[in-house]
Amino acid sequence: MNLNKYVKFDDSSKQFEIVTGTQGKYSYDDVTRVSVLNEKAKYKGKGIPFTAVLSSGPLPSGLFQNPYLYVGVKIVLKNETVLAIYVSKEKTMVNTDQYIQDRKIAKKIEGVIKDVCKISR
Repeated sequence: MNLNKYVKFDDSSKQFEIVTGTQGKYSYDDVTRVSVLNEKAKYKGKGIPFTAVLSSGPLPSGLFQNPYLYVGVKIVLKNETVLAIYVSKEKTMVNTDQYIQDRKIAKKIEGVIKDVCKISR
């Protein structure tokens, strides 16, 4: 699983670079929280990431009108800035093959970030 398509880690400078999402370089020391979330497709790229999230479980009936989402990793920095690493290349729906694969990649990214940033699991 090649995570470099999404995020690159530089242990010598203790920084990571987000490739798909909130692009830029960020310090390991600034990360306070990290989690895997599903963002409603119509909100991706509009405003603060992951303010409109969908659960990974059964969806309420009203959401079937637009159940599309993007799987990603939410990172919160010490100054409360919210960053996003989007794993889904295209919008998907819960429990599809693409969704399951995207969640696996996102969980792997979450684990690596927790390890390098020394966040307890």
